[in-house]
Amino acid sequence: MIKGWVKWQAAGALALAALLHSPAASAQADPVSAVAASDVDPVRLAIASEIVTIAFPEDKREAIFGSAMDATLEQMRATMFSSLKNDPAAEKIVNRKVDSFVAGSKVILRDHMQDLLDALAKAYTREFSEAELSDMRAFARTDTGRHFFQRSSAVMSDPSFKAANEAYMRDLMPSVTRMQTELVDELSNHFRENPPKDSAAS
Repeated sequence: MIKGWVKWQAAGALALAALLHSPAASAQADPVSAVAASDVDPVRLAIASEIVTIAFPEDKREAIFGSAMDATLEQMRATMFSSLKNDPAAEKIVNRKVDSFVAGSKVILRDHMQDLLDALAKAYTREFSEAELSDMRAFARTDTGRHFFQRSSAVMSDPSFKAANEAYMRDLMPSVTRMQTELVDELSNHFRENPPKDSAAS
């Protein structure tokens, strides 16, 4: 029973990590770049901001980010949580908690959406030259470019990608379970020999 619980702890940890690795999480600049705002070229930033606006229109951006999270969650239900099918009560608990987490994370994401997109535009200015950004903007302004940018995350729900990703998750689970078990054992041994200090005393 304990081994089974460790397995679901591992699955849950990986599930949350996968959900957090959404386009929103990927859009964040690293802390050093976020602070170094002075190195942002204003011309490139104007172009990059237009690209981001086209890619994530204000009336569609929440749906774009949300659909990516939902697609990831659906594939996790089909793989990481599949063993719960023989325990409907446990499956119901897991699904309820995960659904609650995702709903709450979307609310938090909404509050950070503009900052994330502004950071994405700044990241583009550091990654691409003015000429490259101009080319990207020209493409984004076309119907094909607009479709590409706004629907890129939708491929996560495509049957071919969905099947390949679910196969990857199934093959990954034994490694995740093994890592989780080893981590619990190593941390237990560490804290047995080095009891955690009270936070007030550290």
